[in-house]
Amino acid sequence: MKAILTLDLGTSSTRARLYDAETGEPLAGTTSQLSHLPQTTAEGASTLDADALAREAATCAQATWEKMPPGCQLLGVGLSCFWHSVVGIDAVGDAITPVLLWNDRRSAGHVARLKLENQALPNKTGCPWHTSYVYGRLTWLRETDPALFARCKQFVTPAAYVLRKLVGATGESTSMASASGLWDQRQQAWLPEWVHILPPIFDGPVSAESSPFLPRQLAQLPWFAPVGDGLASNLGCGAVSPERLALMIGTSGAMRVLTPTALPNLPDGLWRYQLDQNRYALGGALTNGGSVWAWLEQTLKLSRPLDGLAPDSHGLTVLPFLAGERAPLWRDDLTAAIIGLSAATTPEQIARAHLEAVAYRFAAIREHLRPVAPKAELIGTGAGLLASPLWQQILADVLGEPLVISSEEEASSRGAALWAREQLGLGRIEDAPLPEILHRVEPNSTHTEIYTEARQRHEALLKLLCPAPVTQTE
Repeated sequence: MKAILTLDLGTSSTRARLYDAETGEPLAGTTSQLSHLPQTTAEGASTLDADALAREAATCAQATWEKMPPGCQLLGVGLSCFWHSVVGIDAVGDAITPVLLWNDRRSAGHVARLKLENQALPNKTGCPWHTSYVYGRLTWLRETDPALFARCKQFVTPAAYVLRKLVGATGESTSMASASGLWDQRQQAWLPEWVHILPPIFDGPVSAESSPFLPRQLAQLPWFAPVGDGLASNLGCGAVSPERLALMIGTSGAMRVLTPTALPNLPDGLWRYQLDQNRYALGGALTNGGSVWAWLEQTLKLSRPLDGLAPDSHGLTVLPFLAGERAPLWRDDLTAAIIGLSAATTPEQIARAHLEAVAYRFAAIREHLRPVAPKAELIGTGAGLLASPLWQQILADVLGEPLVISSEEEASSRGAALWAREQLGLGRIEDAPLPEILHRVEPNSTHTEIYTEARQRHEALLKLLCPAPVTQTE
C-alpha cells in the first residue's frame, strides 16, 4: 500500500493523518491531534505562538508516521492551514511576532480608513475590506508599533513558517497568498507596496536532508505546497466543480464553489481565492458558525432537545453576530441582537432562533453565489453540521434546496491528501473518488414559506440596527 501523510493546521488544533494514495480514503488508527487555544484580549487581539505551532506539527507528523501499517510506503506530505494569518520573522527566519490570526480585530479602524482610500483593491486581490485579511493587520502593525515592524525582515503565513522550521522551505504557496489581501490575482504577484517584505511564491514540493524536528526519513519526503483550509475542505468533500457547492459549518461557516477561471470582477459580497494558477474558489464566510452553538450550550445550559419546536414559533428575531460579521456585508463592527424576548421565552426557543438566524446568513451568501452556481448541488460538511440533523433540516428549509450530507469528517485533511496525490501524478483531484453521502435532506416547502417571511423580518432588523461603519483610525 502507498500512502500520503497530511497535516491540517487549524485555529484550535493540529491534526495529522494517513490516506491511501490510490483512493484518498483515510487509514484507520493513524490520526494524531494536539489542541491549542488562541490568546485573546479585550482589545481584540487573537494570536498563537508560531514556534509552538511548528512543534505541534512535527509531533503530530511523527506520531502518525509511527502508526503507519507494516509494508506501507509513504509517498509525501500534504498540508492544509487556516487562511488570513501572518507571522513576522527576522533575518534568520525566527518568529519575532506571534501568529496574528484571522479573527484579530485590532486593525478595525485602519481597515475602515483603507477602504475609503482604495475602494477598487478587492477586485485585484479577491479579498473584501475586512479585519480578517492581512493587508489591514500589517498596516496596523506598521503604524502602531513601527519598531517591531522594522525588526521583521519578512512576513509569512503560519503554513510557510511551519515548513521553514520543519524542512527549510523559504517560499509561500499561491493558495495561501491568494487569501491574504496582499496578492494581486490579475498580475499573479504580490502588491508592490508589500513585495519587499513577502516571500517568493513557490508551489513545488520541498524536502530536507535532515531536520531538527523530524526523523530523517520523514524530512526527506516531498512536502507539497500548502492549501488554504477552506479550499482543501471543498476538495475533500467533493465540491470540485461549479456543479457542487460546499456548505460548511465548523467553528465558523462558509459556502464555496470552485471555478476553472477567475471572474473579471469580484461579485459583490463574496471573496475569491486560488488553488493554483488555473483553479479559483468563490464564496462567503461566516465568523459565527458552530461557535454560536458552543456559546448557546455554555450560556443557556440547554437541557431539552430543540426538535419539538416549530419553525419560527418563538417570536424572536436574532442577529447572530457574536464576533462581528463577514459575508456578505463585511461589517466587522456589527454585534449580536435578540429582539422579541418575554418572560415566557425559553432557552430552547432562544437556541432555535439562533440556528435559524445562522441559516439566514447562509441564505444571503447563496443569493450572491446563485449567478455563478444557479443549480449547484449543495454538499454539507463540517463537524458542526454533521453533529446536528436539526440544523441540517433548518438549512435545507431556509435555502429551499436539498442538502446532501458528506460522510467525510475531516474534509480539509482529505483535501490536502488529494492535492498531494495530484502533484504526485496519481490522478486529478476532479477525478478522485467522491466521499460517501450519508443522506439527503429535502426541504419542507411549508417550512420554506415560513422561513421566507421570518428572514424578511431578520433582514429588516439588520437594516434598522446596522450602525454606521468606522471611518477613522481609533
